[in-house]
Amino acid sequence: MTKKLIVLFLMLLLPVTIWAQNSVTFDFSSSSQEVQSTMEKDGITLKITDRSGKPFTPSLIYSKGSNFLQLIFGGLLTIKGDNSIITSVIFVVSDKKYLIKVYNIESGQLPYAKFRDGSKYFYKQEWNGESDKVIFTSSASQAAYIKSIEVKYDKGVSLAVSSAERATLYYGNKSFIIPKSVVARTYKIKGNVLSQSKEYKEGDVLPKGTAVVLEAKEGKYFFEETSKKGEADPNNALRGSDMNTITSGGELYYVFGKGSNGVGFYWKEPNGKAFNTDAHKAYLVYTPSKTTNAKSFLGFDVALEIQGPMVSEKTVFDGPIYNLAGQQVDKDYKGIIIVNGKKFLNR
Repeated sequence: MTKKLIVLFLMLLLPVTIWAQNSVTFDFSSSSQEVQSTMEKDGITLKITDRSGKPFTPSLIYSKGSNFLQLIFGGLLTIKGDNSIITSVIFVVSDKKYLIKVYNIESGQLPYAKFRDGSKYFYKQEWNGESDKVIFTSSASQAAYIKSIEVKYDKGVSLAVSSAERATLYYGNKSFIIPKSVVARTYKIKGNVLSQSKEYKEGDVLPKGTAVVLEAKEGKYFFEETSKKGEADPNNALRGSDMNTITSGGELYYVFGKGSNGVGFYWKEPNGKAFNTDAHKAYLVYTPSKTTNAKSFLGFDVALEIQGPMVSEKTVFDGPIYNLAGQQVDKDYKGIIIVNGKKFLNR
């Protein structure tokens, strides 16, 4: 296995980050909320900085019988989720003169609505979207006075799929709902042949402890965590771990990727030896009957060892000849070929 191919694997199997609707409120109206440059609750972090990124501790201003966090003019408020996607941020501010807007966006001004709380009037502003981080600042050339901030978020996994349109996923203690435009597959080894075992489509439950290969167009996808169990696959030859570790459970180990032979499973280490696998990634475990004949690349629905019919020099094929990629080749092509639906080893 060349270093170039290993790098290709690492580019293909991108980091995974999991999720379920939650909300948290930072209430500055009373002294119970400690004010610092960085404040955290339930995996949601507020960070106050100047525009150079230098953190500072904001002041509390008393007005209308309540405390307000003062976000000075030029100050930035970054709201970030840890393994979560922020879907809504609701601000309660003191007055329409002291409003909030999204930073560095031309159309970042948030709508506002006046409401009454007891004998006092305040203004509510709301941001809606999907992001793991949103940055706000004051909308005018003066400070913003913030009474409270409510953050709504989906807790779960955000998965980026590369241009290879493949990725792998494994979580030992979490089940997920398969999102739209994503297909998850397990693979089995039966009769010395690697083939697809089970398929999970949009809306299906991917059970905890199930390692899969994901197929989707390039983009970012969100996997909602669920309490449902789903249907496990007892024949799944894929494995995974919730931490960085050494692969185990067999004699040969393969990483999923797209290399010189196309999409499939490749040795990451010489002779298929165990390798360091990242947390939440899937790998293939194989214990062949003859390790000397085991292949460094495993495609789909083909023999894992060379045990099929051999082709002698005098063999004449009655029909077109194809390689495993489905491309038509001539009789001099070396390797596994397909003729009339049957596989042969042409040497």
